[in-house]
Amino acid sequence: MIEEFGHKEEYSVVCVRTIETFSSAASLSNLNSSYTCDQEPDLIEAYANFTSAFIRCCQKEAIVASRSLLELSFQKAAICSTAMHRGAALAAISYMSCFFDASLTDVLESPECPSDESRGVVLVQILARCGEGLMSNVFYALLGVSALSRVHKSATMLQQLAALCSLCERTMWRGILCWDSLCGWLQTTVLQDAASDYLHSRTGDNCRNHPGYMQGKGGRTLKRVIRDFAESHRNVPTPYIDSRWGCRQTVQLNLLKFES
Repeated sequence: MIEEFGHKEEYSVVCVRTIETFSSAASLSNLNSSYTCDQEPDLIEAYANFTSAFIRCCQKEAIVASRSLLELSFQKAAICSTAMHRGAALAAISYMSCFFDASLTDVLESPECPSDESRGVVLVQILARCGEGLMSNVFYALLGVSALSRVHKSATMLQQLAALCSLCERTMWRGILCWDSLCGWLQTTVLQDAASDYLHSRTGDNCRNHPGYMQGKGGRTLKRVIRDFAESHRNVPTPYIDSRWGCRQTVQLNLLKFES
């Protein structure tokens, strides 16, 4: 129905009521962890397909009226991307990729950044608010079990996000989303939680039980990122380092290897 009639103004109210009904379902509200997502794979796929069609096909007025529900759908999709169920995870990632594609299309068409009542502004504002949570869940998914099946779609989605942030940086959209937004989310996801874990381990009774050791999720994530990076570069030959350049050249060479 959405794909067939969503573009017609007289059906906008019906489309909004439909997404309201879907979003208020108790079973959807319970999708708040990878475990619960694994229990409802069919629901996740149906919800992801529906919201993708809603963004692609519905009129601007329907999307603006449903901004809070679309933000909820994006948050749920980020959580569902961590599910061990392959179909559910890929459906969620595909929806977020559709979300990025629609946002990028609107920014390309209107570089001057239109009013708050446009589809593009609504979608980009949602991304700006949900970006940190997205990064956290994507890293969790890629460092977890059965990660290989979602590498391609996750990489495509992150590439879309990087392109969107880069484009916004050069246009009037910079006030909503910019390159520093992406850098900040990455830093927060990988380093901030690890820093909090370490500080927690050095306070009170924690210092006696686990002195200086990162026991929390943030610390484990950071260690896995470093381990995976080290393993992927294990067979890369170490170049000769001129002592006059010191460690700066070492860092630069490592970065070049990483980028390549």
